[in-house]
Amino acid sequence: MEPNTLTKTAIGSFAALVLLVLTPILVLTSGTDANGQPLNGCSPTSQARPGIPEQYRNAITAAAQTSGLPAELLAAQIKAESNWNPTATSPVGARGLAQFMPATWAQYGQGKDILDGNAAIDAQGRYMKDLLEAVSSIATSDKERIDFALAAYNAGIGNVQQAGGIPPFPETISYVKRINASAQLDYSANCTPLGGSTIGELGSGQWTHPLPGSQLTSTFGFRGCIGGLSCLGDIANHRGIDFSTGGGGTVVAPADMRITVAEAGQGWKTGYGTYIIARQTEQPGLIFEFHHCVHGSLKVAPGDTVAVGTPLCLEGNTGNSAGAHLHFQIGDPKASDTEPTRLNAIDPLPILRQKGVLQ
Repeated sequence: MEPNTLTKTAIGSFAALVLLVLTPILVLTSGTDANGQPLNGCSPTSQARPGIPEQYRNAITAAAQTSGLPAELLAAQIKAESNWNPTATSPVGARGLAQFMPATWAQYGQGKDILDGNAAIDAQGRYMKDLLEAVSSIATSDKERIDFALAAYNAGIGNVQQAGGIPPFPETISYVKRINASAQLDYSANCTPLGGSTIGELGSGQWTHPLPGSQLTSTFGFRGCIGGLSCLGDIANHRGIDFSTGGGGTVVAPADMRITVAEAGQGWKTGYGTYIIARQTEQPGLIFEFHHCVHGSLKVAPGDTVAVGTPLCLEGNTGNSAGAHLHFQIGDPKASDTEPTRLNAIDPLPILRQKGVLQ
């Protein structure tokens, strides 16, 4: 399963949600999206969540037990490989539900028909089990093991071992991200990211300052031109608040939350620098964003669930930044937790004051 050898054929109303700010109090109540999914579980999507086809549910469950991977991840992988088409064939010869190449099928297919969907899922489970074991020596977390095994399925185990992780192939990088997102948004029961660790003692209900020892340097809303940057877009219409210690401060979780994104921004997201997105684990499931971290300073990964006060990254000057600082942003529960929020942003100051973090 090398890059460019697989055919990737798969590339009403909300319940009560009240945003009421009575300075400085924020009151929210949670609800469900149009598909009955909790708003604090993931961002609503415009299409119905597909679910695992009934004829393959038992096979997926068995393959999950064999591989040690969540059934949701295996389902998302098949969606990416063949879009659940058991007769899918790529121009270079990858075939079936899980798009096995002939040599790999000869090793894992146990003499069965490669176009038998249940047989393909069984082989997928055994193959992913072997790939997880093969990447264990270079992975430092459960999340990395999952991502490296997915990368190996797409790019080959040799490329992953040589790179010491996900190789720098655009197709493979996209493949890993797409499957993780689909596993969360399309197949998980509560829309939580897969993998990850629990860091700290959860459930205190407490809040803390996202950048301890800092000063507030910019408030929410329109602020006009920022010298050296821009007079337009997110620069002029500030969707969060900024804090600064002058450089070197540690950004921490303001409340218990689940990490959904932690990466250096690429493409249109480069302006955010290295950034983190998370969803509050308690009601009402607010979205938190932390922008401009020092490159290479991330201390958490997608899928991690972290307690209030857990270190996230170092205050930095990456992306569209005029100096070392933290841009801290809050989105309401229906905002995306997989992309930086340009809509549904809430002024964080009343919330931080309500929680006793700021005076």
